[in-house]
Order: sequence, then C-alpha cells, then structure tokens
Amino acid sequence: MKIRLFTFALILLVSAPFVTAQKTSFGILGGVNFQNLNGKDYFGDNLENQIKTGFHAGLNIQIPVVPDFYLQPGLLFSTKGCRDTESSEDMKINISYLELPVNLVYKPLVGKGHFMLGFGPYLGYGVSGKLTFGDESEDI
Repeated sequence: MKIRLFTFALILLVSAPFVTAQKTSFGILGGVNFQNLNGKDYFGDNLENQIKTGFHAGLNIQIPVVPDFYLQPGLLFSTKGCRDTESSEDMKINISYLELPVNLVYKPLVGKGHFMLGFGPYLGYGVSGKLTFGDESEDI
C-alpha cells in the first residue's frame, strides 16, 4: 500500500507541470535540520538525548490553483537523529528519510516581493539508519 501511494505521488509530482505548464515553477531546496528523539526508555524514564544537526535537500513544484494560492508537492532527502554524550560511551543515531510533502501555499504580492505562508502533510519513508555506540556501529 505504501509503495502504491508513493508511486502515485511521484507520478503526480512528475506530471503536474504539464497541466499548467505556463505558470508552474520549479524549485531546488536545501537546508539544515536540528533534530532530537524524545520519549521514554524501557524503564519509563525520559530520554535525555541532545540535538543532532542534519540536512535536507530536494526539489519542489509550485502549481497555481487560484490567484495567490499554489499547490506545492516536493521530494526531499532528509537526515535526522540524536546524540547522547552523557553515558559512559558516546551514542549516535542517524536516520535517513525520503519525504514527500504536499503543501498548500498562500503567496500574495506585497510591495516588490511576495509574502509566503504554507502548510500541509508529508509522507516519509525511512531508507537507512545507523546506531553508533562508542567504536561500534550497527545498521538499523
């Protein structure tokens, strides 16, 4: 089911420019992630992990829907995880995802530029992970 949904979204992303080719625009995205894993451990104590710096990179398309509103699907590769340096051994968790965001963006003209406000869901698929504990590492 996940593969079918991912394939459908990818086909939509690739074919969208042909629907309104004259006003559709493409973008390249890149940025920094500051990620942490929160929750409770096996004994019910809160996890005390530290923030890990990662990155994301990808592509998106802006498809005009009505004046000043755009549908903005994209495809991103993103790295996330956490660190724990308070234990006797340093522990790091690195996780890589493919993410498919589908945002609705409001982009009115304000002066010589545009104000941009967007929101929407995304579908994420974990493609790899690695747990490093001291000098040992294991794929997860």
